[in-house]
Amino acid sequence: MKKLSALLLAIVAAGASGSDASTLELRRGDRICLVGNTFAERFQLFGYFESGLLAAFPELELSVRNLAWSADEAALRPRPLDFGAVDRHLEAQGADVVLLFYGANESFAGNEGLPAFRNDLARLLRHLSGQRYNGSEPARIALVSPIPQQALPSGRGLDAAAVERRNVDLRAYAGAAEAVAAENGLPFLDIFDGVAAAFSDESAPLTINGVHLNEAGYRHASRVLLEALGAPAPGTVVASAEGGAGLEIRPPVLPPGPEGNPAGLRISVRDLAPGYYALRRGDQTLAAASDKDWARGLDLQAPSLITSLVVAGDGLRRVVRRKSRLFFDRYRAVNGYYIYGGRKEPFGVHSFPPEMVRFDQLVGDLDDEARDLARSSEIWRLERVDR
Repeated sequence: MKKLSALLLAIVAAGASGSDASTLELRRGDRICLVGNTFAERFQLFGYFESGLLAAFPELELSVRNLAWSADEAALRPRPLDFGAVDRHLEAQGADVVLLFYGANESFAGNEGLPAFRNDLARLLRHLSGQRYNGSEPARIALVSPIPQQALPSGRGLDAAAVERRNVDLRAYAGAAEAVAAENGLPFLDIFDGVAAAFSDESAPLTINGVHLNEAGYRHASRVLLEALGAPAPGTVVASAEGGAGLEIRPPVLPPGPEGNPAGLRISVRDLAPGYYALRRGDQTLAAASDKDWARGLDLQAPSLITSLVVAGDGLRRVVRRKSRLFFDRYRAVNGYYIYGGRKEPFGVHSFPPEMVRFDQLVGDLDDEARDLARSSEIWRLERVDR
């Protein structure tokens, strides 16, 4: 009996070949760090991206750290006294993968600012690409595009013409980032159009002010970013039986997504030997069909099972949010002047180092809990049966 978890891991690895500059390779145990501006920083408030990432790739046992800082630019990252440059914190977190979010702030300079933005971003990429934050190999880096601005109802922001002009500039800076990524042989994750489509499709605003996404906006943006990273659509399982007669299927937990909680699961299984197959949960038959129908995909309607997967996904998101807040309190401590600044000596050196160690332990414990929750406890069997 083949196990789907191992097969899915093989599919992920094959689809994320490091030889293809357009694709970001994710590996087992990767620490993924977000670096950039306000858009990136606010992902931590809602937990949709990280919980969706862990649920999409449970066997990779990933972890995420948000090192973004509001208003950061590629060449302008002011920090408190002795806080340390981004290298210090990427090394402290052992970053394997770095997602860079730049271009939104810089876009206010318009066309005149494009050459400087390209130069600044290229300089930053050259520096980051040469670092071994995990102590063994260069960080894998991808650039993420800016997102568009949303036109809000009259009186709640810029008029439609002004928003259109802003989006021309934002798209230009997204194009500049894509060009710099290509020049440096790095992946570019273009989410501009996906977020723009969400703005068009939803009747309610997805931003709080036209610029910064609200919670619903981050549900959509997280889904678009996950798709750019190669994650399957929510509620979708695609596997290969490699010509065998059956396999075990561990369904994904289902964190809330832009389209709401899926009403069912769609399961596709390729490369089954010819025959008729039943998907079973213990003694319960969930679906039965020919190998050709399984290859095309079957919609599994099982409300009680879907509900249990949604509850598990919501639990995962709650743990991710707790961990993100705890890490923020450690990374951006309000009493930083005593931890690393002007009063580190002689006051902070006595009490704060052990507290920081304890923070790191608590964050690590929540990482472990999130990884456990991302792996569904359900195991279903696909077996060859007589019609």
